Amino acid sequence: MKASANAHCIEITVYKVKNAQTAEAARRAVRPHIEAFPGFLGWHAVTSADDPQVFTDIVTWKTLSDAKSAGERVMADPETQPFMAEVAELISMGHYI
Repeated sequence: MKASANAHCIEITVYKVKNAQTAEAARRAVRPHIEAFPGFLGWHAVTSADDPQVFTDIVTWKTLSDAKSAGERVMADPETQPFMAEVAELISMGHYI
């Protein structure tokens, strides 16, 4: 079944960080900036129970297009670079509608 073009998009990103404490602080600091992106609806940030250096961000966007635009912006925006610098490895990223 094809999803509606108007369906909300769930973005799930799993990544390993260099240092859990500094990465968590950077994630908290960047959150208000990302919340201001067009189409942002919510963000659930969790840490692995098995490995404190593995983070998962579950972000809800109004549309898939909003999610993809935000991803491009996060990679290039100077405001997000302290957070991005804490990422050691991208484990997985996907969009779900």
